[in-house]
Amino acid sequence: MTTHLWAQYIFALIVVAVVLLLFAALVKALGRGRIVLSADRRLVTVLESTPLGAHGALHVIKVGSRYLLVSSATTGTRNVMEIPAEEIDGWMAAQRAGFDVTKRAWSSLLSLPWSKR
Repeated sequence: MTTHLWAQYIFALIVVAVVLLLFAALVKALGRGRIVLSADRRLVTVLESTPLGAHGALHVIKVGSRYLLVSSATTGTRNVMEIPAEEIDGWMAAQRAGFDVTKRAWSSLLSLPWSKR
């Protein structure tokens, strides 16, 4: 009896872990999609952010057709430099391609035979 109970417990933990991993993948895909979809439609978009310690970060921001590297900290926000559009365009193309692959994968996963009514 105890072995059966432990097997059920381990199976439940595995199911919870798989659900959490799928949820994390979905959140990551939605985040990538937000960047890809909003970058072309909005005037100002934060494309990427990287923390630099407890109170600072670097942000790549698209303003119109310009790309800026901006630092933020508790002391304020400063423009670091303008990034040439050629450098960002390659990155954005890779993000779009990754988003398309993810979107197709989620679409095929959600259209499996047992999910149809």
